[in-house]
Amino acid sequence: MEGLDVISINLIQWSFILLVCHDPRSTFRRLRPSRRNDGKEEIERHNQMNYLTEAYPSNLTDRIPWVLTLLVSLRLANWTIGDISHDRKQPVKAMSRTKFCRYASFLAVQSFVILDITSTWAKHDPYFHTTGMGLDEPWQDTPTKSPSLLSLIQAVPPRVPRTAVLAGQAYACISQGGSLPVIPIVALSGIGLWPDEWSPHTWPIFFGRFSAVSGKGLRGLWGTWWHQTNRYLSIPGRSLSQALGIPTESSPGYMLQVMSAFLLSGVMHMGLIPPQPLATAMTAMEMRSFVASFFWLQILGIGIELGVLKFVGRYHVGLTSPSSFGRWYTLLWVMIWFSFTLPLLAIPFRELGYWRYPPIPVSIIGWVCGGDWWVWA
Repeated sequence: MEGLDVISINLIQWSFILLVCHDPRSTFRRLRPSRRNDGKEEIERHNQMNYLTEAYPSNLTDRIPWVLTLLVSLRLANWTIGDISHDRKQPVKAMSRTKFCRYASFLAVQSFVILDITSTWAKHDPYFHTTGMGLDEPWQDTPTKSPSLLSLIQAVPPRVPRTAVLAGQAYACISQGGSLPVIPIVALSGIGLWPDEWSPHTWPIFFGRFSAVSGKGLRGLWGTWWHQTNRYLSIPGRSLSQALGIPTESSPGYMLQVMSAFLLSGVMHMGLIPPQPLATAMTAMEMRSFVASFFWLQILGIGIELGVLKFVGRYHVGLTSPSSFGRWYTLLWVMIWFSFTLPLLAIPFRELGYWRYPPIPVSIIGWVCGGDWWVWA
């Protein structure tokens, strides 16, 4: 792990999956919108549009863009790969550039608000700055002087807001990366200076429906709502399931894919820790073990979820229906699960000083609470 970061490990894993678990030259087809149909090319029609299906090119000039596009298509959007569970969802219906820019702007504002609230909280909560402080230890310095609000805050178990800060910052930082920074790329594609298939408005949206979390618990959170950039990490488990003759849609086949996804994701996210961290008593490998453990424990959580679902479905069929009560119970289960697993990430991040400096330069919440509005001073 010396010197490797998330992107490096990500590319190693992606290359392994392309070269070992698939044969792109034989089975992969790139789908490209086409306005012509002269009978000389293989054309498919989807969503009232013609798509050119482009196999691995025989000449080098066409092969280079084909391969480079594949390398950046981690979600394999607008590619058929010979797997019906993936191919039936292709091609992805693209947003208009205007709609995408509105969506990205909304994400940017939403992320700013979340980061402002969570950063203000983290600034006043010693848990995010004190080595060895427990998740359930109380604190005194809260970001408000209002007696009623202060009483409400102190009545809430400290684990709840601290876990919410971790979850909120993770969501906001990741969704922020898919918002304002990519709008210039979409604009360049609009004037023909950037290929459409490399423009984010033609890709699946970054996050899915949050209703999937209350509907399917951890399976819905990781499989639908959370960003699907690393979904390809389940492919080795799917390949192993097929090699063993286990139906991929069965519970054992599904769990093999879950194990593959989270084992590899844990290894990849170890790259968040630098090889020689400064000003900490913990070693790099100790911190990496905390990061990896969070992802590896998700296998256990999803296994528990499937086991409980099978038990409840066998003896109490009515409780497995998607009722409002069932959704609230499912959401509560997810919140409880992350209140115990998500803090594993806080320990190494706190050691690295992630909360010493706010992620945004301007804090409206901090200013309202009596602090400075410019927080990068």
